[in-house]
Amino acid sequence: MSSDAGKEVRDELLRLLDNDDWQVTESARSTAYPILRTMGRMPSDGAIIEHVSHLLRTDFPFHAVPLGEPPGSAGTGYMMNNADGRGLYIKMTIRQARTTEVWVVSFHVSQHFRG
Repeated sequence: MSSDAGKEVRDELLRLLDNDDWQVTESARSTAYPILRTMGRMPSDGAIIEHVSHLLRTDFPFHAVPLGEPPGSAGTGYMMNNADGRGLYIKMTIRQARTTEVWVVSFHVSQHFRG
């Protein structure tokens, strides 16, 4: 796993997010809404995307991770660790179906965080 997934991936994620080509999984939504409330934000899918976009624009590091079993069989995910200084873990993937979209699949406090 590299230390950063690269400028090209960051630019593609931002392009898709800016074009409203995104989805948030129910799992990510259910854990993100309480976190957004603690940040003083109104919980919404848009607030999740705004937060992710802000982190990408401010060059917060993210890493490519192989998804599925065997690793890579379900594509590549992009994760941010400790994105808020309190253990926030975010994972996204780019999915192609009818259109190409960013899917936020995780947005939660890591159980491994020791802060």
